Amino acid sequence: MKRTPHEPHEAPGPRLEPDARRAHLLAVGVSVFGTKAYDDVQIDQIAQQAGVSRGLLYHYFPNKRAFFAAIVQLGYDEILAATQPDPALPPEAQLHAGLQAYVGYVVGHPHMYRAIFRSAASLEPSIQAVVNRNLELQAQRILSAQGIPLVPHSPTHVAARSWLAFLIQAVLDWLDQGATASRDDLIKVCVGALDGAMRAAQTLPCRA
Repeated sequence: MKRTPHEPHEAPGPRLEPDARRAHLLAVGVSVFGTKAYDDVQIDQIAQQAGVSRGLLYHYFPNKRAFFAAIVQLGYDEILAATQPDPALPPEAQLHAGLQAYVGYVVGHPHMYRAIFRSAASLEPSIQAVVNRNLELQAQRILSAQGIPLVPHSPTHVAARSWLAFLIQAVLDWLDQGATASRDDLIKVCVGALDGAMRAAQTLPCRA
């Protein structure tokens, strides 16, 4: 039977259910975006590596921007799930446990981490909206664990958001330099940076 031009064609291989196919495409996308800059990635490359046609990939994601946005959201969902705090622990223990889980996730998913934080920085507002929304959730967790009320743009809020930028860069450097420092040393540096930032922020007045 002749295929119509509008019917998505899949390269030879096992057929997958839609959810499994979408997950497979995202996994391939993570590996590609994790090793190349966003502008250097072509949808054709991802389709070929995934063993599907470009038309089938577009059947799931309307364009490269939407595809990458889905990758970013998937990565954040996984990070937030891995670092879910235990409210029964005291604040310091929550922070240490969260950072251990965070670094553990990065070690297990280096391509995903690089894809999110290396490629997202220079993208247009729709991707930045995904990044900012999830960074805000992480900042809320930090402040909540320390019993600090969330006041947008307050010194403590700015400190928490800024520390997340520090954490991201520190972990990227640690990952890319072959993890020459121990994981415990990396976490100590990050804990110290947050402690210093929050102490300084709490000495400042919160202006309306």
